[in-house]
Amino acid sequence: MKIINKYAIIWLLVLFTLSPALTFSQQILVGNIKGKLLDSNQKPVEFATIALHKTADSTIIKGTLSDSSGRFIFEKVTEGAYYVHTRFLGFKSFTSKSFTVSKARHEIVLENFTLTPDDKILDAVTITAQKPLVEQHIDRTVLNIENSILAEGNTALELLEKAPGISVDDEGNISMKGKPGVSVMLNGKLTYLSQRELTTLLRGTSSGSVSKIELIANPSAKYDAAGNSGIINIVLKKNEKVGINGNAYVNVARSRANRYGGGLNLNYRSGKLNVFGSYDRAFRGEIEYLSFTRRFYEGEVAGTPDRISYQNSATNEPLYTNNYKIGADFFLNEKNTLGVLVNGNFGKYINDNNTTNLLVSSTGAILSNPLTHNDNLDRWNSNAYNLNYAHQFEKSGHELTVDLDYSKNDNRSNQSMDTKYQHAENTHLETRSVRRGFVPSLTNVYVGKLDYTHPFGEKAKFETGWKSSYVSVDNNLKYDTLRNGLWIPDPSWSNHFTYKEMIHAGYINFSKQFGSLSLQAGLRGENTQTTGHQVTTDSLVKRNYFQLFPSLFVTKTFTPNHSGQVSYSRRVERPDYDDMNPFRFFRDPFLYYEGNPFLRPELTHSVEMSHTYKGKFITAINYSYTSDVMNWMMGQVDSLNTTYQSPQNLKSMINYGISLTASLQPASWWSSNSFGNFFRNEYKGDQKGGNLNNGIWSFSFNSQNTFQLGKGYSAELSGFFNSKSVYGVFVSKSYYVISIGGQKQVLNKKGTIKLMVNDIFQTRQRRNTARYENLDMDGHIRFDSRMATISFSYRFGKDITPTRKRSSGSEDIQNRVKGGS
Repeated sequence: MKIINKYAIIWLLVLFTLSPALTFSQQILVGNIKGKLLDSNQKPVEFATIALHKTADSTIIKGTLSDSSGRFIFEKVTEGAYYVHTRFLGFKSFTSKSFTVSKARHEIVLENFTLTPDDKILDAVTITAQKPLVEQHIDRTVLNIENSILAEGNTALELLEKAPGISVDDEGNISMKGKPGVSVMLNGKLTYLSQRELTTLLRGTSSGSVSKIELIANPSAKYDAAGNSGIINIVLKKNEKVGINGNAYVNVARSRANRYGGGLNLNYRSGKLNVFGSYDRAFRGEIEYLSFTRRFYEGEVAGTPDRISYQNSATNEPLYTNNYKIGADFFLNEKNTLGVLVNGNFGKYINDNNTTNLLVSSTGAILSNPLTHNDNLDRWNSNAYNLNYAHQFEKSGHELTVDLDYSKNDNRSNQSMDTKYQHAENTHLETRSVRRGFVPSLTNVYVGKLDYTHPFGEKAKFETGWKSSYVSVDNNLKYDTLRNGLWIPDPSWSNHFTYKEMIHAGYINFSKQFGSLSLQAGLRGENTQTTGHQVTTDSLVKRNYFQLFPSLFVTKTFTPNHSGQVSYSRRVERPDYDDMNPFRFFRDPFLYYEGNPFLRPELTHSVEMSHTYKGKFITAINYSYTSDVMNWMMGQVDSLNTTYQSPQNLKSMINYGISLTASLQPASWWSSNSFGNFFRNEYKGDQKGGNLNNGIWSFSFNSQNTFQLGKGYSAELSGFFNSKSVYGVFVSKSYYVISIGGQKQVLNKKGTIKLMVNDIFQTRQRRNTARYENLDMDGHIRFDSRMATISFSYRFGKDITPTRKRSSGSEDIQNRVKGGS
């Protein structure tokens, strides 16, 4: 608490020191505009395009469609003078009189518009206003990937590496503002995959299918409590335009290996039916180089080691991936909508790995040099099914939504490890160590979810809901050893592990505006029941616990240019299913990874204070305390020259720091969004008799810049820098990445050609060290990150977009199911 008070004082000093030179701003959303379209027979005109314009300069502010009753609404409109313009096929265009939105007149109900027939067939109006690459909202940061040149040819995992405040390590673990433990959602749905399977899914999701990425550092009680450092929501593209619409793209790239991809997105909407579908296919060649130096000691860790291991690996990792989606919305009437959605991802990932592990004595004499060839083939097939229903009551914003979800994730891995041992004279021994493994993993997820929202006037809202989920996981690992030319089952390395989890959750959330002060308070309760069964040894681990997760947000607008916010939340991070499976995965006979069935969930308290200036500068100070923090700890068995890694619960992790976000327009043709974060992570715990106390100050910086060059040309320049940082016993050295790209619009602005180069100096390399107890290790990973890509995309159809928002119930489980890379 002393630390919280200390940084609260610092924040106030910053706030009042800068206030003479800076005044804060935040546009206040004050009004709703409603209307209705009728034809000459006074019948409603459905799905007509309506645009809201500023009276001063005719700028288009928002666009929408009329519903089946001819009604339309523009919500959360700021103060000012406006007029409405509408066009529809077969009718003359219509422009309303100017009207003013103000605090005194915030609910505008326009007179019915009567459209008159036109003999000429008019094209629907096209709304061409483009969203900025990065948008700052009061509760989240939004990256509009569709507008990014540098996103082309990347995977969803690589896109996250470019996001402000996000870092991704070599195993695919994601951190936000320096804190690990992020929950990842796809289209507002938790994936219920383990970290390893989630990494495979994100690597297999092409940037061409991603619409935007939302970064939610401090979620409210309405969201699942999973993810102690926040939530990342990856929103995939969905075309809902009237008539037949779609887009297609293709790209080719070269890193150390070739890459290519392509996809098609189609949509048909007419009357009360909207049908949509998409398919993406990609191949991603990748070659990486890894090296580890480990020192072994007979006695105390001091002075000269008795033996040193130099391990070097070269991996060839081709990835073949397919994504599909098909769905439909049925607009039953003005108040009720029914939707169905099926999406999936299937593919294969190959890791062909050649490793040498040279072991030398303190005098430099070669003791052994095993040569290991690992050949791993992972195949996965994930399919998700959703049925959703939405009911809109008479009052705007008063609604009930229901979602039913089922998903099946089938991951199968074939592993083989062939090791030959060498003498100093580089001759092979007659003995070999050959092992093969079959690792099937089947996960079934069932989710039911109900959400209810009830507004009270224009300034208050009550939300409540219920969610139940059931997950079953079955991993049956089987290893065989080659002896005398025959494959013999190896029960010492085989393991059958099943896991079942049931979570029942309910929440209430209330928000109200008191003049310039806004308050949101919520409480979520979750009851968790888990059973982990190690069938091989008939070992059973059961847990049943109930947790409350409060959240509080207070926002104050001090002046038209100045606002501040304080927020608090309590969150949980549950173990990945695969992290609890005690099977062992070998890189070579002397380095392996194993799970821990006794992992406990970690709990986090987070506090953040922020201020906003002119909607362009956001300064935030954050503090979080995590108990029972889960961390991949590494250990050594010196007598066997063996190193292993396993997830463990440490006592705590403390994270605190200050960040600054700046959204600028240095020139009319140049827009820039930059994020800087200065933070400290501290890990504490006693691990196997040791006393871990590892902390360090770190800094990260990310900048995205867009340049409009005229005549259909534009360019992007991005870069990020991560300083020295800490994760458990590991300390990583600093690195930076710079990327550049350009694009040209062609074919009457319906086609786009893009050329980009990621990591132009190939500086994304991971160097880390571990010094703890008898562990003494250095690592270096050279990623295959420098990539040149050229792409072409083409969109067809008319830009008339309705506004149905889709979400479903399984937003939080798929993040914890593993498989693949």
